[in-house]
Amino acid sequence: MADRRTTILDAALEIVGTQGMRGLTHRAVDAAAALPPGSTSNHFRTREALVLGIVERFIARERAMATGPRDDVDSTPDGVATALGRFVERAVGPDRAVTLARYAILVETAQNPSLREGMAVGADVVDTWALDLVTRSGSSDPERDLGILANYVTGLVLHELALPSADLDAPARIRGVIDTLGWTLDGGALQA
Repeated sequence: MADRRTTILDAALEIVGTQGMRGLTHRAVDAAAALPPGSTSNHFRTREALVLGIVERFIARERAMATGPRDDVDSTPDGVATALGRFVERAVGPDRAVTLARYAILVETAQNPSLREGMAVGADVVDTWALDLVTRSGSSDPERDLGILANYVTGLVLHELALPSADLDAPARIRGVIDTLGWTLDGGALQA
């Protein structure tokens, strides 16, 4: 059973993911979480604090979308493709509201620079984890490759949210990008 803070943040994620930022109020979160009035404001005094809490929660939820319940990924090109493919499939499927909430909060951050620091901290946590994984999985230029993969996956998710493919095979598409980048388990370039 989730603790009250997690229950609040999951309800807030669902609201932002289905109604946008305009729907995010302390009262709306209390109602969506089936909690007594004032519960959300007891944990998050301001709207900005609530948004930063949502950022922390969607980062944890998105990582679980890639890793599954064990919180690890096979550190091979296939393992990375499988994990990121699973992330894409969940991001456009059962965890669609989490994904839409992330995009709504990114837009809010662009309009409200005071949120940038909190977003940057969360991004650093994800980047550190992902950079280690990409390095162990055979990239000879992990920083470059992580940027390419992250942007590809983000674009794929956004495209699939708006214009879903009938036959999406996200792991295969991502593996194609990894192959193009030339990963090998010894970190060197693929031989022609």
